[in-house]
Amino acid sequence: MLTAGLVRNKDINWNFGGNVSFLKNTVHGLKGSYQTGELRGQGFSDVRGQRVVNDQPLNVWYLRKFEGLDKTTGQSIYADGGNTLYYVGSPNPTMLLGLSTDVSYKKFTATVNMNGTFGHYVFNNTAASVLGIGNLGTRNIAKSLLGGGVKEAISNAPAPSTRNLEKGNYIKMANASIGYKVGNIGNSIKNLYISITGQNLFVITKYTGFHPEVNTDAGFGGIPSLGVEYIPYPSARSFLLGINFSL
Repeated sequence: MLTAGLVRNKDINWNFGGNVSFLKNTVHGLKGSYQTGELRGQGFSDVRGQRVVNDQPLNVWYLRKFEGLDKTTGQSIYADGGNTLYYVGSPNPTMLLGLSTDVSYKKFTATVNMNGTFGHYVFNNTAASVLGIGNLGTRNIAKSLLGGGVKEAISNAPAPSTRNLEKGNYIKMANASIGYKVGNIGNSIKNLYISITGQNLFVITKYTGFHPEVNTDAGFGGIPSLGVEYIPYPSARSFLLGINFSL
């Protein structure tokens, strides 16, 4: 954690703070391995994408390796013909980041808070089973399925693979506010302060799903899961107007 007073004078007061946490976990002493991370939707009947295994982090991803589309048939190609599930990453972040700053200038004040998560993988179950190429002509499909170098066949069946496993790195503007100290108005209103605050203003990420921060409950057999995104409701953006005064 680091905090600093960047500017201190009669009119301006500016502070900045940041914190970072590094995370690591490894499973030891487990007899056998256990499956979790239940994937849902069309083509995902009785499918789990995660395992709890010795000498690896919790709930690591075990999936087919997607190697592209066949140029002739438009069907998916998988390593080893799709017969082998490979360890392909962890849903556990390796770093958490928080940033905050506040500044005051005469009667104006402003505060900004951001947070981020890095080093993990999220399975875009929504894209895999809800927005597949088989919907073409009847329902919505993922935008990324159009305009590629190889035309994907409508008959290409969805399957749990690295095709829909994405890096979940993001940094989010969690909230920001700006205010103005009006002061006294007449003899009745004292210390009037007006502010506007925005929450969940924007997210910087390469993740293509609804939101990299959202986690759908995909536990199986009493074993919790992490990093599955399946038709969630994303964090709502909101704005609040505040008026404070005393009589």
